[in-house]
Parts: sequence; structure tokens; C-alpha cells
Amino acid sequence: MELKPQNYIVLFTLFFAVLIGIQGYQLYNTYQLKQRDIFATVKSKLGKLHDNDKLFDDDLMSKDIARDYYIKLVKNEITAEKLKGLYNANAHKTSQKLTRYVDSLFQPLGMDVILKKEILGIYFKNLEKQIAAGPITVYLTDGTFRQPVELSSSEWITEKTETQKIENSVQSREVLYTFFVHRKTSFEVTNLNWILFKELTSLLLSTLFILVAFLWLFYRTIQNLRKQQKQISVLHDVVDNISHELKTPIATLKIAAKTLRKSTDENIITVIERQVNRLEQTLNPLSENLETTDQRPITSTELQAVFEDFQLTNPSTEFQIGPCPENKVCLSANDATTLFQNLMNNAIKYGATWLNIYFEEQKNKLSIYIQDNGDGMDESELPYIFDKFYRIQKNNVHDSKGLGIGLFLVKKIVDRYHGQLTVTSKPGVGTTFKIQLPLVAIQSEVLQMPYKQ
Repeated sequence: MELKPQNYIVLFTLFFAVLIGIQGYQLYNTYQLKQRDIFATVKSKLGKLHDNDKLFDDDLMSKDIARDYYIKLVKNEITAEKLKGLYNANAHKTSQKLTRYVDSLFQPLGMDVILKKEILGIYFKNLEKQIAAGPITVYLTDGTFRQPVELSSSEWITEKTETQKIENSVQSREVLYTFFVHRKTSFEVTNLNWILFKELTSLLLSTLFILVAFLWLFYRTIQNLRKQQKQISVLHDVVDNISHELKTPIATLKIAAKTLRKSTDENIITVIERQVNRLEQTLNPLSENLETTDQRPITSTELQAVFEDFQLTNPSTEFQIGPCPENKVCLSANDATTLFQNLMNNAIKYGATWLNIYFEEQKNKLSIYIQDNGDGMDESELPYIFDKFYRIQKNNVHDSKGLGIGLFLVKKIVDRYHGQLTVTSKPGVGTTFKIQLPLVAIQSEVLQMPYKQ
């Protein structure tokens, strides 16, 4: 079952969406993989941070000192806020030193890493009582955290036995203080997105290239399909027009043949010859072989005769024809007749009531202008009017009969003589064809060259 064009567009849209999904999934997975690699590198280098005692021994509270403060907190000798202030003060002391150390590890890798360690909570006697709530900063580097990543989390258990005197007694007792401290260390790569962007640039560009190439190929396919459909439509029109053109001479030839069966008449033979010539003229444009045996440049008298014959068959059209250059047109008689008749016929066919033809000599070139006040053409049509079988249509309907061969032949003739053909047109105003040809004096060698398509 043949699908309609809109169905192909729907299918393409679905396939393109699937392709985008696949490429997006691949990019996302690669992004996640690269991110995990970066985090693994950071964790590996920060894993031995606490082995560097020089960073912390002089500025941070040691575990023994911290435990003594916890005992004081239990005895209400200090407040929780006082304990937090002590931690923050020590964290501030070591901040610059820790920042320089972390930068020395990661700046050679192009990473900006910030680090912090926090106490989430301090509990007394098997988590029975929380004596200080977090977060309490133990140490940190310079920088602002936005999306911290957990490096490690741990639970520090510390205990100490103290001997206390019993009130109103000379006796003493042993008191065991046990503390549970929940801690978490976090880091963040502040330039993570920029690192990942650089890592994924090649993959991103290749993905965009694939998607753009896919779109371009689809666009070109649609354009080619439309062009082929248009050519098929044109060929159908050509066949219809040829059939229409051939009906009259064929009918005349049938009548002539029947008459010849009865009697021989010179007039009938003349009719047959004339109709055969008409058939030949109808079919000649379908051949791309424009070579003729007559290579003699047309004379100004012969050119003027071409214009006069055309005027005679189109008496209602106003003609303005400038003086023909005396033996300066390099075109052969057959080529000149074909060129001018096609251009003039086209003008009349497309609504011209006025036609102006004039010549200008410019250095070694002869410029020929054919102007009319016909319907004119849209600018979008101009690149195609010299294609074989192309005919201008409106709303998918051809307004005039023809084979779409005339301007194709004009272009071939001009190219054969190494000339230039340009056209300007405006709908409702008219059209001007400009043909530049070498003068006869410098074109004698060209006229002897066989035509090559």
C-alpha cells in the first residue's frame, strides 16, 4: 500500500524523535560517566587528607580536647553555642592553609574543588541524649557550596572515665562518659559543568552534525520528490499537447490519402508535403540536437523579414523594432529564426500587447533586448524557465498550451555561441530578455564548430 506524502512526514517525525531520544540518552549516559570519573578522582585524592597532620594539629581541636569540652557541656560548664563557636574559630584558622593545599592537588587537573567537614550531632551515652545539634563546622576551604557531594560519613565514639567525689563524703566514684559524634565530609567541584562541557564537546558536535545531516537529507529527499512529481506532471502535459498538436496534420493526411486513392492531384501532394513539414516542425523541438547544416550568419535583411512575417501573423500587437545591425549578428539564419520566434511567441502567449526589440553594440559584443508588457513572472520562477519542458503554472494549472521547449532552445542557442542570456520580470508589468552575443567579426571560428551539448 502506497503511503501519502503527509504519512511519510509523520513517519519521519517519529523516527527523528526516536533519533533525538537515542542521542540524548547517549549524551546523558556519557555525562553521568564523566561526572562519576571526576568524582572518583576527587575522592581518591582527598581520601588521604587526614594523613597530613601538619594541616590540622596546630589549628584544630584534638580529639582529647574535644572530648573534654563534651564533658564540660554535660556538666553545664559551657553551652552548646560556646562549643560551636570554638569549632568555628578553629575552622577559620585552618581555612587558608587547607585551601592552598586542596588547590595544589586539583588546579593542575583544571578543577576548582572546595571542601568542608561538619559534625551533624553529638550524643551522650548510647544516643540517649543529644547534647549538641549540627551542623557544626570542623574545617572548610574558601568558597560557596551549592551542590555538595558527600565524600565520607562516620561515627566517632569516644569515652573517658573520671573520678568524682561523692558529696558530703570522703569517698569517690568512677564516672564513664561515652560520646557518639556523627560527622560528614563534603566536597564540590565548582567548575564541574565547564569541565564536562569541554569533555563532551566533540560528542555534542557529532550529535548535532548527525541530526542536521538527517534533516538536510530529508529536506533534499522531499525537494527531489517534488521535483520529480513536477517533471512527471510536465511530461504528461507535454504528451497531451503533442497529441493535440498532431491531431490536425494527421487528420489532414488521412483525408489526403483517401483522395489520392481516387485520383492523383498535385494540390493534394502539396498539402501532404505541407502537413509533413508541420509534423516535422512539431517534433523538432523535442530533440536536443541543435546542430544545423546552415552556419551562415543571418543578414539584416533576413532578420528584418523574420520580424515582418511575425508582425503579419500578429496584427493586433504593437511592435517597436529598432534598426537591425548591418551583418553584425553572429547567429545563423535557422538559429536566429528559432530564437526570435520563440521569444516573440512567448510574449504574445503570455498576454503581451506591446513588443519592443532593439540592438546595442558594446565593444566586441552585440546586446539584443526583447521587451514586452505581458503578465510577467515571479522571481521564484526565473531560475527554472530555461529548463526543458518547464512551464509556468498557477494553482497547479497551466494557463496556456505549449511544450515548454521554447526558452530551453533559446538558452541552448545562446550557449552555443558563447553568449549570455539574462531575464528580468515583474508580475503585471512585463518581461525583458537581454542577449549578449559576440560580433560576427570575431566569431567566424565559432560558427564552424560542431555543437556539443
